[in-house]
Amino acid sequence: MTKPLLAVGLWCVAFVVGVVGLITTGPGNPRFTGTVVLDFKPFCQIFVVQTERGFVLLEWEDGTLFFGEGDSLVGPLHTTGLQTLNVDGVGAMTARFETWVPDLAAAQQMFRERCRLAPSTPLAGPARN
Repeated sequence: MTKPLLAVGLWCVAFVVGVVGLITTGPGNPRFTGTVVLDFKPFCQIFVVQTERGFVLLEWEDGTLFFGEGDSLVGPLHTTGLQTLNVDGVGAMTARFETWVPDLAAAQQMFRERCRLAPSTPLAGPARN
């Protein structure tokens, strides 16, 4: 009888430790820094940000409109849904995470499709070193 009680007691302790660990650690640090590389305001609310993990397509929802290509953003750039981002030196905005792509060519293609841009429309993209 003591072995089943000991097993149940150990299971309960392990369960509580696991739940407390999940609550206290959270999802990690969602703050990333990125640079706006594609923007077509005021005709399109979609813009592309380059981060250390690739390229993120975001849709502007609210807040500052005073940002453009070359501006730095800080916030949960790789987190789905509506996010609050800080535009370096300008203010805060709310944007919706649309998708992530690994390379510039894919980001440009998705940007063109979402903004309904003709293939002949020039895109600046990130500066090359």
